[in-house]
Amino acid sequence: MPTEPQLAAPANAGGLPAAATPRRQRWSGALRLYPFEIVALGSMAVAFAFLRACGLRMDWQAVRYLIVPAMRMLPQALLAGIALQLLYRLLRRQPLAAYLREVARPGWWMLWLRLWLAAVLMTYGYFWLKVAVPLVNPRLWDSTLWRFDAWLHLGVSPSIFVPSLFAGTPLVAWLDRWYGIWVATIFYTLSFWSAGLDRQLTRRFLFSCVLLWTLGSWVYLAVPAVGPVYLEPQAFDPVRGEMPNARAGQEELRENYRRMLEGRRSGVLHRFNPTRGVAAMPSLHVGGHFLFFLWARRRARPLALLFALATALTFAGAVLSGWHYAIDGYAGMLLAWLCYRAGRWWEEGDEPVADEAFPRVGEAAPE
Repeated sequence: MPTEPQLAAPANAGGLPAAATPRRQRWSGALRLYPFEIVALGSMAVAFAFLRACGLRMDWQAVRYLIVPAMRMLPQALLAGIALQLLYRLLRRQPLAAYLREVARPGWWMLWLRLWLAAVLMTYGYFWLKVAVPLVNPRLWDSTLWRFDAWLHLGVSPSIFVPSLFAGTPLVAWLDRWYGIWVATIFYTLSFWSAGLDRQLTRRFLFSCVLLWTLGSWVYLAVPAVGPVYLEPQAFDPVRGEMPNARAGQEELRENYRRMLEGRRSGVLHRFNPTRGVAAMPSLHVGGHFLFFLWARRRARPLALLFALATALTFAGAVLSGWHYAIDGYAGMLLAWLCYRAGRWWEEGDEPVADEAFPRVGEAAPE
C-alpha cells in the first residue's frame, strides 16, 4: 500500500531521513490487519468453533456453500461501486479524472479487495449463526416481545394497529416491493462506499458494518424470536393478500425452520438452506439502513435524506408485513448507532485523509 504524504521527513538516529525506507513502510502497511479485518476474521472463527462445539458439522461444504458464490459477485460489486461513485461525482459537479487516476493505483485495489473479503467472511458467520438458532437455543421470546411491544406503545400492539390502518391502501403493495429489494440496497450501498477514495472512511464504514451484522447474529442466539407473523398470523390477514412477496418469503422461511426443528429432534439435517434463517430481534433490515443514514449524514450529506427515507420505509414494511415487532426496529437502530460510534472511535486520528466525494460535516465539496 503506498505510504501517506508526510509534512516532513525527520532524521533518524543515523542521520538519514525516514523517507529513505519507503519499501519497508509499504510492506508494513500492506501486512497490517485493520480493525474491520480483525473483527471479520474473528467472527468467522468464533462462529465456526461455536457451532462445531454445539455438534454441527462445519466442514468445507459449509464454507463453499456461502463463500464461493459471494466471491463470484466481486466483479459486480467493483463495477457497480465505481459506476455509482462516478454518478455521484457527476451529479455534484466534481472532477471525474482525479477519481479514475486514484482508482488505477495498486493501493486502492488492495484495500478494496480486503474490504470485500472481510464482507464475505462477515456474511459466512452471520448466515450460519442465524440459521442455527433453533438448534442451539430452542427457547422463543415472541410472547414476551409481543407484550412488551404493546406496553411500550401504551397498550396498542403495532402488529395489530399498523396492518389494520393501512389495509386497502397503495402503501401496502409499495412497501411489499420495497422490502423485497432490501438485499439489493445493501449490496449496492456497500459497493458505493467501498469504492470511495478516503481510505480511513471506507475502513471505518466497513468496520461498523461487520460489527453490526456480527453482534446482531449473536443477539439472535441470545434472544430467539421468529416474529409476529408466526406468533399471531391472523393479525396480518388484512394485508396478507396485498403482500405476495412477503407471503412467499414467510412460507419459504417457515419450511426451512421446520426442517431445522426436525433436525434438532432427529440429529440429522436434510435439505435445508443456510441463507433462510428466521430471527426477529433485532431488525438488521432497519439497522442496516439506519447505519447507512448515520454515515451519509456525516460524510455524504446529499444522500442522508435518501437513507432516512429508506430507514422509515423499511421500518414500516417490517411491522406491516409481520416480519418484526416494532421493538426489533428500535433495537436494530440502537445497535447501528453503537456500531457507528465504534467505527468512528476505533481509528480516531489515524490517517485523516479528506475525500473530495465525501466532505466532512461543515466542509463544502470542491467544485
